[in-house]
Amino acid sequence: MEFLNVITWHRLEAPLLLPDAIQIVQDYVDTGVAILYHQPTQLETLVGLLKSVTTRKKIFDAALAATLKDHGISGLYTVNTKDFEEFTFLETKNPLEHE
Repeated sequence: MEFLNVITWHRLEAPLLLPDAIQIVQDYVDTGVAILYHQPTQLETLVGLLKSVTTRKKIFDAALAATLKDHGISGLYTVNTKDFEEFTFLETKNPLEHE
């Protein structure tokens, strides 16, 4: 959801059309990559994480963080590392930055 939302955003220099973005997602799914689905605890985890945010713009970030937390995943590659700072269980890394 977050990928589709961001990559089609009208403020990007060259946003993708929704059908093109959907095809990228389908191509990725077709590789057989593991897909994480919401756990039964998703809503409870999400509500708990939302207590640490101050704006509605963080709902998608918190939903992603909740899914990762419920699956025991503690790392996330993202160019928006600052968006996940309040989720202290996550170690974020920008894959486009060189260390």
